Amino acid sequence: MDGKWASVRVANRMTDEALAWKSEELSIKYCRRKTIGIYVSAEKGVEVRVPHFVSRQEALNFVDSKQDWIHKQLLNIAERPVRFEPTYQWGEVFYFLGEKQRFHHQALDAVDLVLPGSDQDDSDRIERRVQSWFREQALLLFNERHEHWREQMRGFELPESEVQQRSMKRRWGTCRKNGKIILNTHLARYPINCVDVVIVHELCHLLEFNHSRHFYNLMDQALPSWKEHDAMLNRLSLLY
Repeated sequence: MDGKWASVRVANRMTDEALAWKSEELSIKYCRRKTIGIYVSAEKGVEVRVPHFVSRQEALNFVDSKQDWIHKQLLNIAERPVRFEPTYQWGEVFYFLGEKQRFHHQALDAVDLVLPGSDQDDSDRIERRVQSWFREQALLLFNERHEHWREQMRGFELPESEVQQRSMKRRWGTCRKNGKIILNTHLARYPINCVDVVIVHELCHLLEFNHSRHFYNLMDQALPSWKEHDAMLNRLSLLY
């Protein structure tokens, strides 16, 4: 089972009384870690990540002990508003910097972005055109904000860094010790404050490659309102 997901139905393992969420799919993954972790998401349901030395029954017993917490997380997910997903047809919209952008191949009223194309384009071709524009603009945005914040943080004596972009499912950004900062392309959907808080976060990692008290002291110095911006990003990412 190394590196592979094992999907089981909770109902097959535990009684109806034991788990009120028995109909949810439970995924167990054995991996290199020291403790059992439970992750609940709308996309994958309940995921359990287990060290190799822990038996399957021990893992299920641990899940059983956390059933109230899991149930609460599933309720929170169920209560979320329906998340906006773009439709790739001419005249539809997508988000850029927190604002809806209506795209079309003609400069019509209420159209914000005119792209090459024709009425004969199918959704796949339109999506490629929209995503091409989005990636190009996102990289320009990330580079501009990166330079802005390096200037603002000049007194921190940051080592050299550069920005790249990549679509990522679980992270808004990551920083490597060689100074390479990789930002999630989707970050450009959100307001500038959301972009800034991620860039500042990664720049602080150039000095502190962990989330220690010292790291958060750096965040407080560089961007005192970072907690508000971080909360905004978490909130908006549930909506679009």
